[in-house]
Amino acid sequence: MILTTACGAPLRRALVGAGPRPRLASPAPRAFTPLFAPHRALSLWPLSTPPSPTPDEPPAPPGKPSLADLSTPASLPDPTFLEPLSAAFLSLPPSLSLSYAAFIPLFTLFYRSTTTLPIVLWQRRRTRRFADVVMPLLRREQGRLALETRDECRRAGKSYEEYQEVFKKKAKKAAYALARTYRCSPRLTLILPPVTHIPIFITATLVLRDACARATSALSITPSSLPSLLEGSHASALSSTALAHLHDLAATPFLWCPSLVLPDPTMALPLAVGLAALLNVEVTAKTRRAATAAAEVVDRPGDAVLPATGAGGPGSSASASAPAAPPVSASERRRRLAQRARAGASSARVRTLATASAPRPPPPPSPSAADLPRKPSNERRVTNILRGASIAFIPLAAMAPSAVCIYWVTSNVFTLVQNLAFWWMDRGRERERRMRDIMSGRAVGV
Repeated sequence: MILTTACGAPLRRALVGAGPRPRLASPAPRAFTPLFAPHRALSLWPLSTPPSPTPDEPPAPPGKPSLADLSTPASLPDPTFLEPLSAAFLSLPPSLSLSYAAFIPLFTLFYRSTTTLPIVLWQRRRTRRFADVVMPLLRREQGRLALETRDECRRAGKSYEEYQEVFKKKAKKAAYALARTYRCSPRLTLILPPVTHIPIFITATLVLRDACARATSALSITPSSLPSLLEGSHASALSSTALAHLHDLAATPFLWCPSLVLPDPTMALPLAVGLAALLNVEVTAKTRRAATAAAEVVDRPGDAVLPATGAGGPGSSASASAPAAPPVSASERRRRLAQRARAGASSARVRTLATASAPRPPPPPSPSAADLPRKPSNERRVTNILRGASIAFIPLAAMAPSAVCIYWVTSNVFTLVQNLAFWWMDRGRERERRMRDIMSGRAVGV
């Protein structure tokens, strides 16, 4: 310890007294060498070989999606060929300041009044023209043709069946000629109204159904997500205004229905559709008889002129051209009726006593039944088919959106009111015609 101090003191003094040491230039910084650097002597692999990679860490679990991510669709629905019509239809109520629940019935009444009602009025005018103008001329022409054909068949030695065939061909040709002359062809009158109304009805139904389907698919699309969806779907032409219209349609209720795009949960609208359609069939069957009878007279003219059997021969049709009885007064008609009643009672007693064992001939048909054409069997068949279709409408309406059911109910009620009004007008006109016939002496049985 003494040696260290003795040796160390002069050395410290020498270092202190020597003055400041000259500062040497600092060497260049050396790269950091790890403690366990790889060496050739310690590794069998060359230095150029990279170290073995460390195992990758497992990926982080995905985060929970938000409600907006779950509700936003990945792409827009594909456009349909009815999309332009449905978009134009949905743009009308906002421009008229009406709700969709009020616009659908009003639009139905408007288009029915401007398209189908004029055609029905046209049909009624042609039917009345055929009954008032063509039918009297046709009966006179058929009487003339019956006499002319009878003479020809007698000279040719033809049978009664051959006479019927020849007469029917001539009478049918004459009926078509008269119908063309007065522009009241029964076939066109009977076919044109349904051919015009059915395509309009189907088109309006498809447009409403397409609008409801698009509104249902657009419920999850927000205005903020629409631009990004439009970039990924170039075929869609959905705009922000059209999207707002679809949202308004889906959010519009109707009475007990929560939304117009959903079916009626109470089944009230489907039952109303079926009931209105069934009532329509029953009323239309009565109003359609005039047009059907006109077509029957043209297609089968012999039924209204020729007798059912050949007992009377061809000459039995000559009664069609007989002149009408002159008009008589009411007192004269009552006196004739009383005389006929007394004469009929006495002759009946005599015939009963004199010809009790002989077969009695069948009574002649009444003039009213002879003048009317035979009722076609196709009319009843068509009515039964329409009745079944009315009942089948109920399950279809149960699956349809409420907007479509509202359209169907409004259209059926419009047709029902229209047919009832026409039936009432025809009933009053027929009553007036019968009164005129009674006053002029052409009543049945007088």
